[in-house]
Amino acid sequence: MGPIKEEHLKEIAARARQIMEREKLDALVASSCENFYYLSGYPSTFMYTLRMNEVALAVMLRNPDRKTVIIMNEFEAAGVPADLPGCEVRTYPTWVDVDDPFGLKGGQFQGKRPTAHQVQEMFGMLRQVLEENGISAGRVAVELNTMRYPSVTALREAAGGLELLEASPVFTELRAIKTPWEIERLRKSCAYAEAGIAETVRGIQVGSSAADIAHAYLQALMKNREGSTSRFHMISVGASFAPAHLFDTRPSEPGDLIKFDVGVDVEGYGSDIARTFVLGTPSGTVERVYNALRTGHDRILQLIEPGRTMQSVFDEVMSLIRRSGLPNYNRGHLGHSAGLSLAAEEPPFLSPAESTVFRPGMVICLETPYYGYGVGSIMIEDMVLVTEDGCERLNRLSRDLISL
Repeated sequence: MGPIKEEHLKEIAARARQIMEREKLDALVASSCENFYYLSGYPSTFMYTLRMNEVALAVMLRNPDRKTVIIMNEFEAAGVPADLPGCEVRTYPTWVDVDDPFGLKGGQFQGKRPTAHQVQEMFGMLRQVLEENGISAGRVAVELNTMRYPSVTALREAAGGLELLEASPVFTELRAIKTPWEIERLRKSCAYAEAGIAETVRGIQVGSSAADIAHAYLQALMKNREGSTSRFHMISVGASFAPAHLFDTRPSEPGDLIKFDVGVDVEGYGSDIARTFVLGTPSGTVERVYNALRTGHDRILQLIEPGRTMQSVFDEVMSLIRRSGLPNYNRGHLGHSAGLSLAAEEPPFLSPAESTVFRPGMVICLETPYYGYGVGSIMIEDMVLVTEDGCERLNRLSRDLISL
């Protein structure tokens, strides 16, 4: 990940403090890899690469005169840039010892090294930071729902008189609106994913298996250095539609569907797009299904505008798809926000219970998938940027069902 823009972090901090003021929060604490990066601008290797939980915290204080505090083990903290905008670093000891033979840092830790991360040390440091800033009995939002039970227990023991609240609603509201820096990353991730699909499709023929196609797709991504990392690549051939970790080696046959549902990572931000192709002539069933999905998908693109609720779009489009040839079509949502989530999908969702309205600056993945026994997987998924008067489609690939 490259250096983060200071303007991006300033915009996030300003919006976060507006929410904190409204909700009477004294501090906002991130403990998941995505939200830690979101608040601090530093991608933790222990979190992103090693998938460790509750090993670092980013603490934003409501007071705008205070910097965001990164609480991290001293080993990883040695890699945090000294000029990271708007942040200061506080460390706690871990199992790794770092020698200082030339006295460059001073004050070496002399205690007994633990065998693993110590959440008690980390949360103790959190309490110390809050107390230093006059917060010993205030309201603090923390990602409680993402923490393991022992970590929640340790946090509550360290919290003292603090009132702990769930932080997920704050992060959902914050992350739904993208900064210009984020939008540019999402544009690139969409473009790289589409380039990967376009390159791969040129080599597909009768006999190509899902394993062959997935391998070719990963090779195609490597041609774009900045976007060479696949977040996920759900590629299916023929009647198969279930997500696969190990791809099927069965040779494809004439008439088989080939579905790409893929996402590429660019500096922590990921695309989520989908296209479907067919080897030769599609069956009547495939044409009927695809036409109904395409009708619904095209209508979503027409409906997206600021002020409209996500629920109203879901209701209208579901009804349209059912009237257009799929009377039993049944989905929990027809899209979701795009951004940092490693799982690709993040709230808010275009669902029957979502009262959130579209706002300029949102980047949304719009999808109308179909999975059928004996048919396979059919998907159209686009990424759009909500604008002042509608939406801008970030995708460039055709939404037609293309025969190969």
